[in-house]
Parts: sequence; structure tokens; C-alpha cells
Amino acid sequence: MKSTRDLMRDVLATRGEATVADIALELGLNQANIRRHLEVLRAEGMVDFRIRRHEIGRPSYLYCLTERAHEMNAQYPRLIDRMFRRIEALPNEQKTSVMQQVFEGVAEDIAGSYRTAVTGSTLSERVAETSAALKDEGIVDHWRKDDDGFHLMNTSCPYRKAAEASDAPCHADHMVVELLVGEPVEQRSRVVDGHAMCEYVVRERADAAPPTA
Repeated sequence: MKSTRDLMRDVLATRGEATVADIALELGLNQANIRRHLEVLRAEGMVDFRIRRHEIGRPSYLYCLTERAHEMNAQYPRLIDRMFRRIEALPNEQKTSVMQQVFEGVAEDIAGSYRTAVTGSTLSERVAETSAALKDEGIVDHWRKDDDGFHLMNTSCPYRKAAEASDAPCHADHMVVELLVGEPVEQRSRVVDGHAMCEYVVRERADAAPPTA
């Protein structure tokens, strides 16, 4: 059985936008209850609203799903699985080329999206900024400094099925980290290989310079 919040998300997915009164009427609940759930959904980044003003009377608050909520509602996992099956059916040379082009493009897009957030003049600063920037992408969730260099780690694979089908997704993540920190990066381990985490190591060079924008 779906929870009240899941039912509310279904209503918003169907309607596009809805007021508290609209949602309450459709679900047969009181408006105070709906408002409490909407506050939680907004705090979770699942719902947003806009104000619609009227010539007479109080303005209306129209609630809608955020992009994040739409992605969670969508059947992306099934679509991705089908896409990879089709790619897997290609001849090896063609398959490798397609995967490499797609994921290298993805890596460049991701790095480009976060480049303004990684501006540190030292490698330590850039590693910290890269780790923070890539946390929401599921690529890096923590880092530490050891004698052999800076270790950037991720304890869960954001696209395990894709990584099982090809090395291209892991190569893309590796490329993103390298583009942002501006130094060569070694990948020590991968979750898809049975390790506890994906781990990257960056060693500091005396002549290292910060990456250009």
C-alpha cells in the first residue's frame, strides 16, 4: 500500500500542479494533513511551489514535483537496462566505441557543471572541493590524506548494472575526478569488482598548478 506522500506525488505527477485543496479533495484528507506532508516533501527536495496571484482575494500556492522527484517516479532504471542490453548486442568493436564516446561525453558534462566549484590553489583544496561537489552525483562521498597521497572514496556504486556491462562508467567517473583535481588519478578499487568501495588516489607534485577554467 502506498504512503500518503507517495499518493500525493502521484497526484502531482498526473496534474502537473495542484493546490493543497486539490490534493486534499482527491485523496479525501484534510488540508492541514496535506500541508504537513508537503512541508516534509519540500524539505526533501521533492516538491516546490509557485504563487498564482488573483485580482481579488488571496493568492494560490500551486505545488509541483521537482526534477529530482520526476526522475524517481520515472522508469529510468528499466530504460537504462534495455539500452545497455541493446549496446551489449553490438559487435565488440562497435560496442566499445559507443560506450566510450557516451561516457566520456558524460564525464566532460559533469566536470563542466562543477568546475566553478573547484577553484582551490592547492591540491588539498581541490580534492576537498571535488569531493563535496561530486557527493550528489554519487561519485565521491568522502576523502582523506595519507602518506601516499589523497584518497577519494565512494562506498556505493551509482550505476552498478552499467558498470557490470562495461568499464566505461568507471572510466567516466575516473575522468571526472581527474578533470576537476587537475592531476593524474589512480583508481585503486571498484565496488563492481567486489571491493568495499571505489577508491581513487591523487599524488601531489611539487610543480603542480591549479586547473584552468
